[in-house]
Amino acid sequence: MATESGTGRTGERERAHPWYGGVEFRTLAESIPAMVFVSDGNGANIYSNVQVQRFTGMSMEALLGEGWLDAVHPDEQNMARKIWSSSLSTGEGMDTKCRVRRFDGKYRWHLVRSEPVLDAQGHVVRWIGSATDIQDLIAHISIKSQSEAILKALQSSADLVVYAKDAEGRFIYTNAAGLSVIGRRAEEVTGKMVDDLTAETAEGAAIAEHDQQVLAVRRPMTFRESWTLPGADTRYFQSTKVPLPLPDGSVGIAALSVDITVAENQQRQHAETADHLRQRIDSLPHITWVADDEGKLIEVNQAWYDHAGLTPAVGMEYADVIAEESMAAFLDQWSFCLEHGEILDMTVTIRDAIAQKTGERRVLALPVERNISGEMRRFWYGSFS
Repeated sequence: MATESGTGRTGERERAHPWYGGVEFRTLAESIPAMVFVSDGNGANIYSNVQVQRFTGMSMEALLGEGWLDAVHPDEQNMARKIWSSSLSTGEGMDTKCRVRRFDGKYRWHLVRSEPVLDAQGHVVRWIGSATDIQDLIAHISIKSQSEAILKALQSSADLVVYAKDAEGRFIYTNAAGLSVIGRRAEEVTGKMVDDLTAETAEGAAIAEHDQQVLAVRRPMTFRESWTLPGADTRYFQSTKVPLPLPDGSVGIAALSVDITVAENQQRQHAETADHLRQRIDSLPHITWVADDEGKLIEVNQAWYDHAGLTPAVGMEYADVIAEESMAAFLDQWSFCLEHGEILDMTVTIRDAIAQKTGERRVLALPVERNISGEMRRFWYGSFS
């Protein structure tokens, strides 16, 4: 860079703007770590310090006039030009954020400020500005805001139970959904152990044991837990628990629990229905079976196993009881019924493994729609008679 006494374009610019070319200012601007620039009274850039040049990878000459706009992200160039024009018109300082291209082509957010320098008559003769890299700050604020938004959503959710405990297992926080499950106010829960709040000792012991498992392995774990209030139905939860570092250096528990009571009850009803169905079909003297919508056997009665000469531990196949000479015709008709949802009614030859003989039987299978966990599914109930 030319000095005040230098020649050439830089020297001419310095002589035209003696304030800019002052040794003190230039020495200061080149030594500080911030990016500094100077514009004339009309807003044209006349100086950018070495930090600007190093960051952008652009030369002093390339940054002159409106050349600096080339380093601004395309999405913010029009905005930057309008804000700068507004400051030039009003004589008020500029304060804005925009992304500036680094020498490697990556853009980083900067806080850009510029203040006017006035002469004795109050006219703007220069603008001194700076650009401060705030990319890391913006990223931190964004992550923090997202985290706070997520936490707020969890805390206010009516479906998700969120709570935290200290190292001794005492509640230190419970959201509104959790208080509703416990049936107490916040001041009645904070500082209490789970045994103080649940009506079932076994439930409290199981929850406390799960907490200890998480603290022992120091990693997240998921459990199925239940909670019963006096005179109320039991509610079931899928709880994910994680170690929670506390300000005093100890480690507690943070938990997020999803109410799965409806699904749990449906599963129980389904299991009870299945048990009842098995008892009923086992009581029937003729061969009885249940298949899914694809025709796969999912349940057979004891008569099936007796005819096949098998034990219930062995897999179930139609060939267990249908003789080989009838299998092709059976499978052809069975496939048609499965596809069209029509009743299967035909005669087949079955074999009796115990009596070592075969005989003709009528096979009848009816399609039935059942509600399984809120979803209507088709099953087939069949028999050989």
